[in-house]
Amino acid sequence: MAGGCGGIANTPVVSTFAAFFPSSEDVSEQAAEIPFASIDLTIEGSGGLLALSEQSGTLTFWQTSGNQAFVFRDGYLDATRGLPSNLDMTEVSMSDRDADAHVSPWTAGRADMSYRVVRTWSDVEGQTQSARADAQLTCRQELERVELPLATLTLQRCDETMRWDGFGVTKSTIWRDPDDHRIWAVDTVPWPGADRVVWRVARPWW
Repeated sequence: MAGGCGGIANTPVVSTFAAFFPSSEDVSEQAAEIPFASIDLTIEGSGGLLALSEQSGTLTFWQTSGNQAFVFRDGYLDATRGLPSNLDMTEVSMSDRDADAHVSPWTAGRADMSYRVVRTWSDVEGQTQSARADAQLTCRQELERVELPLATLTLQRCDETMRWDGFGVTKSTIWRDPDDHRIWAVDTVPWPGADRVVWRVARPWW
C-alpha cells in the first residue's frame, strides 16, 4: 500500500462501517450533514459512509473507525488494509503504445481501452497471491441516470472485463462523468475470489 496511509488516522471518520454487519441504511441524510468529501462504500452489502482521510496527487485514502482502510487511484481501488482479505498492490499499464502512460484508462475518455492489471492480494489465511490480467474497458454511448447519496447524475457506464492468468475472469462496472471522465460509482470484484465492493461518491473531493 502507498506510504501515505500512515496519516489517515488523524482525520474524521464518519461511521463505524457497521462492523461489516449487513446494513441497508440510507446514508444520504448523514452525507448531507457532513462537510467533508465522502463516499458510501459497501462490501457484500455491508458498509457505510466514509470521509476522506488524506489525498496525495491522484491517490485518496479512506479509513473506518475500525481501522479498515481503502486507497483509490483516480477513483479506482488501489489497495486495502485491515479486512479479512486485502488488496496489497495494484499496477496498471496501457496496452496501446500510443496511449498516455500517465492517464488512467478509465479517465482517458475513450469508449474502448485495453490495458494490463497486476494485483497482489492476501487471503483470509494470510497467504499472498499475485496475478496479471488483460483488461478491457467498454463504455456505452447511451448515458444512464445513477442515484448517488446526494444527487442523481447522468453518467456513462463502462464495463470492465479482466482475464486473469490462471484465475479466470472477473467483471466490474464503472460509472463516470461523460465530460471530464471522473469516476462517480463502481461495482467491482477486485481480484479472483474477492468479495464484491461497491462505492458511490457522496460529496466529491475534486
